[in-house]
Amino acid sequence: MKFNKCPHCGSTEGVYTKTNLIGIRYNMNFDGSEDYNGEMYDNAEKTIAGKMVYCQSCNKTICRLDTFKLHI
Repeated sequence: MKFNKCPHCGSTEGVYTKTNLIGIRYNMNFDGSEDYNGEMYDNAEKTIAGKMVYCQSCNKTICRLDTFKLHI
């Protein structure tokens, strides 16, 4: 079985995984407002990839990432 569209909505836009980044520095001002964070992801210490694949259009779960990789 080859994945070429979402089994839920039929979209061919693509898929995404939810990824956790560790060691991100988030800058705030003393009043709680956001300060400049344009480069916040540049120094991520570690990335933990998500285990599930989701449709970019309808956001529904398609399958596990390891299953998806076997069928692309």
